[in-house]
Amino acid sequence: MTRITRCGSLVLFAAAPLIAPSGMVQASGYHFGSQSVSAQGSAHANGAEAADPSTIFYNPAGLARLEGTQVTSGLSILLPDGKYQDTGSTDVFGQPVSGDAGSFLPEAAAAPNLYFSHEVNEWLSVGLGIFTPFGAKLDYKEDWAGRYGIQSASLETVNFNPSIAFRLNEHHSFGFGISAQYIKSVQRGAADVKGASRQLAGQFVDANYDSTRNAADPILGPVVGLIAGVPVPDEITSCGGVADRDGFVDCVANNFADNVQGDGYFRVKGDDWGFGWNIGYLWEPTESTRFGVSYRSNIRHTLEGESKWSFSGVQGGVPSPDTSLEGGVTIPIFDIYVPPAEALQQLFDEGNWINPGRFAGERLHPNSKAKTAIDTPEMLSFNAFHQLNEQIALMADLTFTRHSRLDEVRIGLDQVSGYPYFNGVTEGDLAVKQDWKDTYKLSLGMNYQYDDKLLLRTGVAYDKSPVNSTQLRHPAFPDADRYWLSLGANYRVTRDTSVDLAYSFVKFATGKMDYTDNCSPAGWVPGSGGLYQDSGERCTGNGGNYSGEYETRIHFIGLALNHRF
Repeated sequence: MTRITRCGSLVLFAAAPLIAPSGMVQASGYHFGSQSVSAQGSAHANGAEAADPSTIFYNPAGLARLEGTQVTSGLSILLPDGKYQDTGSTDVFGQPVSGDAGSFLPEAAAAPNLYFSHEVNEWLSVGLGIFTPFGAKLDYKEDWAGRYGIQSASLETVNFNPSIAFRLNEHHSFGFGISAQYIKSVQRGAADVKGASRQLAGQFVDANYDSTRNAADPILGPVVGLIAGVPVPDEITSCGGVADRDGFVDCVANNFADNVQGDGYFRVKGDDWGFGWNIGYLWEPTESTRFGVSYRSNIRHTLEGESKWSFSGVQGGVPSPDTSLEGGVTIPIFDIYVPPAEALQQLFDEGNWINPGRFAGERLHPNSKAKTAIDTPEMLSFNAFHQLNEQIALMADLTFTRHSRLDEVRIGLDQVSGYPYFNGVTEGDLAVKQDWKDTYKLSLGMNYQYDDKLLLRTGVAYDKSPVNSTQLRHPAFPDADRYWLSLGANYRVTRDTSVDLAYSFVKFATGKMDYTDNCSPAGWVPGSGGLYQDSGERCTGNGGNYSGEYETRIHFIGLALNHRF
């Protein structure tokens, strides 16, 4: 197993250049933004309100305020709208990569939640929350410009959060909970087989420069072809006029790579259970005012799964980079080395060329086990609630999230025993630099008691993105600062039953991207001599630069049923 380093992302596994993480979710980073319909109505400013059992997520000390036995069952529906404009994405060789991203966000997505609370006695309450803390869905078009960075990603989680609260007196309450969290990810990306073919061809030509230059020579070339019994192909002879070595190597490699059409594909999936805890405190100096503080711990996951490669869509033919030119003869008078005729026939005769996709599957990329370490960020929240009068209540929440745990996403791929890796280039880790920063979310909300049955809510929020710069925004993490406007209502159907409705409009700031992948399609970090030089440092990726702009907005609808027994 390759070395696995700690990473703090839920982007999980990545595909042939990278896939991850994971996508457009509702709160900064990769959190799913709403765990409660009542909270959504005030833009999540009501952490100290304790309106229903969903306080388990926001501040478990609020359980101590709930009477009897209560159940809240909610559903959050997202209607996203995302647009991407490419501004010049290129492959590892700097060549333009085009293709429409399409509607890379799903038309709709939904996440349920369920909360239960029970007042054991006047000083002890217990509860259980089941919710979706993280979730993402990205689905770019198969041939979009950033396909070598990511193509599709699906992230699903569920968290079971049993909790307990103690009411010390009329002023002080404490709450505590533990979390058992399940996470599953399936992600897919494209592999730049044409780029890998060009790299391997260039590596071969550079290692056999004299022989290839002789074959391209207008005088010696026909002699070499005569010895081989096959004419020297145009891919070599057309470069005869290129004088400098680097230019000649690149010319021949590019010519052969032009015979390749289609991409390979990589899919990886994995799952895991992780455990954490949360704690909260609620101070009520008066009957109308309360302040809260809560903390939700990080959860460490070790996702284990499998990686699979497919190259069935790759077409074209290239000389096999396995061909050996050793064993030839040197013409004494001219001091010219001539490789064996059999080797030359493998290189010159199209009938002996190989499908580069088949070669990639048989010599470069075996299906294997995969593994990554995940360390989700902890959150610290401060909240306040004040009942201004019989009709109006004001509230606020400030939440800090330690997103700086995510320095990079690193996926380890198992080495397969007995697999004939070409040139010993085993699959290295897939790494994506992120260097996220810690963030905050500020929410302000208000309740208005219209009459005995109807309570109206509203709120606004500013949610800071953890993405550190344009150069660190990756197509798997197209995150940006976002602004919330929320409206909500609670309607009491009967004395013990009520319904919550909420609507939020979330506008993302423009997300500019200029991310460069430092790997290469052939599986190594390029050396100081350029893309055809193997530095010896193994990696999985496609290289290239992803450049564009994201414009995103989301309509968020919530519906919940509440009942008190």
